[in-house]
Amino acid sequence: MISGKAMAGKTVVKGRNILGRVYRCPVCGAELSVIKGGSGELKPICCNTEMIMLEPINTVYVCSVCRSELMVIKNGENLEPICCNKKMKIKTRLY
Repeated sequence: MISGKAMAGKTVVKGRNILGRVYRCPVCGAELSVIKGGSGELKPICCNTEMIMLEPINTVYVCSVCRSELMVIKNGENLEPICCNKKMKIKTRLY
């Protein structure tokens, strides 16, 4: 099962580590997600094989009060995370 949300109309920017980007190992199925974006060229290796970059990007929410962040692994229909008694906002991604 692939986690995260589809990239609805977004183009992939090569050489960018985008917040929430998902990679999967084609051998064992392990998945990882970028938790801090950057400008380097990420090429994760698992089972002695380069991991495959997937289309979905995991959504990241941030609390406007305490700055806590969370990443959605599998989205539901009615997810509305709340922190410090306030609805958390989707963190802006760098594309």
